[in-house]
Amino acid sequence: MARTRTALFSVRSTRRGAFTLVELLVVIAIIGILVALLLPAIQAAREAARRAQCLNNLKQLGIAMHSHHDQNKVLPPGFFWPKPAVPPCDSTAHTKGSESTWIAHLLPFMEQNALYDGADWTTGFGLAPGVNGELCGTHLPTMLCPSGPHAKQLGLWYSGYARGSYVANNGLGPMVESCSDSSPLPSGRVGGAFFVNSTLTLADFRDGTSQTALVSETRVVTDNNDQRGVMHYPEGPFYHHNYTPNSMIPDQVRVAACPGGGVNTPEAPCVGAYSGWRPRSVLMTARSYHPGGVGLLLADASSRFISESIDLELWKALCTPKAITNEASVGSF
Repeated sequence: MARTRTALFSVRSTRRGAFTLVELLVVIAIIGILVALLLPAIQAAREAARRAQCLNNLKQLGIAMHSHHDQNKVLPPGFFWPKPAVPPCDSTAHTKGSESTWIAHLLPFMEQNALYDGADWTTGFGLAPGVNGELCGTHLPTMLCPSGPHAKQLGLWYSGYARGSYVANNGLGPMVESCSDSSPLPSGRVGGAFFVNSTLTLADFRDGTSQTALVSETRVVTDNNDQRGVMHYPEGPFYHHNYTPNSMIPDQVRVAACPGGGVNTPEAPCVGAYSGWRPRSVLMTARSYHPGGVGLLLADASSRFISESIDLELWKALCTPKAITNEASVGSF
């Protein structure tokens, strides 16, 4: 019996307490597989949270739009241009708040009263940073989608203009109007919900407020020459419904705003289509950094995610407050 106990003790005392190299490699491989499986799920959850925040930002813009309408009985203009007593319209440049965009007019309803009240509304918004530089150059957190670049990553366009992710429905492009003598839109152009000196009321949305777009997204890029998303100058804060969301057909922008023919911004292709403020020919597509589509604010102040595979004719129909000839029926989308 003594020998048996001694033998058992001897066997137990010689057992190892460490892993072999092969066992260690197997454990590391299993951990690596688990991480590889979990990482996409974590990234998807984070993007879902960012997308939800983005849609909430659009919702807040919708509330601001309705508050503006309640107080002023109209939605804000796409951009404002004071009409001259006699043509040409450029005689009123840099006066009476000329070139102020829909975003500037919404500031008091976005808890940005100080910015709004600090602006000189007897002048214009086309000469920042020298004139109205504080308003034009201030980044607004609620105007940036969390899936895109953050404010610290963005500089100022023309050294004076901050950019944002949210752009207003300017109908079917290109936008050629720069100032206004009398009629705000050229004959035949579908101006959407926001255009020069637009004064639409909610009653003007004959298609229904739940079936007409107000605001969508643009891919703000870190190249400071890029005009897309510029908040306080008319060439930046709009988009058009000519192409489906996230289309890679190049946008039409200023030549100087598309350096290298868009080589620097492959995620947001562009071509230089004009060289100055007048004449202009702006056409910009709704794009986002969300996989599969874009956020959209409707005229009833609801926001929703729109698939990039939406039918083009349906997408075009969403831009008109009232149906045009041969327009597709919106129905449910």
